[in-house]
Amino acid sequence: MKGNLTIDNGNTSVKVAFFIGTQVVATNRFMRRDVRLLDRFISSYKPETVIMCKTASGSSSQRIERLVEKRFQHVMYLTHETPIPIRLGYRTPKTLGQDRIATAMGAWSIAQRLDNASDVLVIDAGTAITYDLITADGCFVGGNIAPGLSLRFKSLHEHTGQLPLIDADGAIPVVGYDTVTAIRSGVVHGMLGEIKSYIADLKLSHTNLMVFITGGDGKYIHSLLEDESIIYYEHLAAEGLNRIYLYNKANENL
Repeated sequence: MKGNLTIDNGNTSVKVAFFIGTQVVATNRFMRRDVRLLDRFISSYKPETVIMCKTASGSSSQRIERLVEKRFQHVMYLTHETPIPIRLGYRTPKTLGQDRIATAMGAWSIAQRLDNASDVLVIDAGTAITYDLITADGCFVGGNIAPGLSLRFKSLHEHTGQLPLIDADGAIPVVGYDTVTAIRSGVVHGMLGEIKSYIADLKLSHTNLMVFITGGDGKYIHSLLEDESIIYYEHLAAEGLNRIYLYNKANENL
């Protein structure tokens, strides 16, 4: 089955997707140590080409790369120098995370189909939560980086003497009624307030703003925001990577 494989080698997990043209056929997510699952995915769908972005390093990440390089004659690695359909207005492109480029590309491509006059805000809620702005005419302006949900919980536990390590699963009252709900409500409502405030501030200068949310905690946060204008899209990075691959194929850059 001819097609293209996208790999997002992230801080916590590896996200893969198999595309035929612009159509996503299959996706999967697994921990970086589970290299065999990636091998099985490749064997199942037999993609001819591959594009990868990575934010992680270390031995697990290197094993992923060695496997991919073994299974494919050519691996397209996304970098800040890769030709893409949008412009990078970021002042330090060398330090710009490849996952941020991929999700920005995916969101902008979708926005162009929905309303090509819209500026785009991408909220990627993963290990870190990133906010990136792309103008309607295709300029990646920049954005913000903050700790994600899990990092906020871990920080409170690791940098205090007695606060327990908890997660987002459970009650989040406006006023916490014990230590666990006080932590959970503080972290979750704090992040929701951060997101709402950032969107409101941006809309003052970008009145026609389309907002996307993605990432491991994206679906959970989207459900709590209760704002139908915000688009949850799980596979933004994969969409962006595949779009970048097709762009380079069309322009014979491969």
